[in-house]
Amino acid sequence: MAVVIQRSPSSPAEGGCLAAERRRCAAATTMLDDDMARIGSVESYQRLRKIGEGAFGAVSKAQHLGTGAVVAIKSSRGSGGAAAALLVREAALLAACRGNPAVVRLLEVVRGSGMDDVDDGALHLVLEYIGPSLDDVIRRRRGIPFAESEARRAMAQLLAGVGSMHADGIVHCDLKPGNVLVGGEHDRRRLKICDLGLARSAAAAPPPDEQRVDGTVGYIAPEVLLREKDCGGAPAVDMWALGCIMAELVTGRPLFPEEDLCRQLISIIDLLGIPDDVSLMPLGIDAGAPSKLRGEVPEERLSPAGFDVLRGLLQYDPKDRLTAAAALRMPWFAFAPMDD
Repeated sequence: MAVVIQRSPSSPAEGGCLAAERRRCAAATTMLDDDMARIGSVESYQRLRKIGEGAFGAVSKAQHLGTGAVVAIKSSRGSGGAAAALLVREAALLAACRGNPAVVRLLEVVRGSGMDDVDDGALHLVLEYIGPSLDDVIRRRRGIPFAESEARRAMAQLLAGVGSMHADGIVHCDLKPGNVLVGGEHDRRRLKICDLGLARSAAAAPPPDEQRVDGTVGYIAPEVLLREKDCGGAPAVDMWALGCIMAELVTGRPLFPEEDLCRQLISIIDLLGIPDDVSLMPLGIDAGAPSKLRGEVPEERLSPAGFDVLRGLLQYDPKDRLTAAAALRMPWFAFAPMDD
């Protein structure tokens, strides 16, 4: 089982980055191969309840029959095919993220039919169990926003975790509240990123179907919606999604609640104005319209220092968008202890 990176470097510096990325991927592959050599049986776990479901399969809360440890088990729908291949790929990416405290830990890979609706030879990822998703937490609040101090702590953790992923050459590509798990309560909350099913190596060649749009409607960056070349696996797409999450935390509602890609693009333009380098007049948007972001996220919900971070994350041009490291250096985070 190998992660193959094949692209010609355009410069000596890029060549060095690619070589380092190959070494990281090789190390991750070795760790995963070790796990697969010790592959266990899903029958070692008792399923407690289903906690998530999608096209790939399902996620269940389960308990190890020997130790009593509570875990989450992600199962593919079959023993072969695209879903199983994606699960194996996700296992390799999770192995590459070992050591990142803001990414859910892969405990082992198991095989068997102990979970519902799966084949005998199906693979399962055994993951640490954290708690509900951030989306679940937001929904339970019924539109009540998080206090700015709570949002700041959450964003500090997410930015640190995503920044570490980017430093390791991994782009999540589907950040959203549903892919963030929440453990602990209130000021002791700990957030962990999960579901690396769409994640990419930043150094890998783009997939053959470069016209596809990866991500979830409402959190997809404008350059991805506009099908700009080689943008889908760039770290900037994660930063845009973090901006959308930040706005949702402080307002209690999604920034772009639309359910289709075209409507989301129109909403982005309506909120932020026309981008300088793109002509979108056929969409019927007033070219002179200024940004309405401050009206959507008023000062009583987010201070000027916090708004500087939000505005930096939601820049049209990916080159102008804040990186995770740059965002954490903003004055707003001077009030957010990383380990309070």
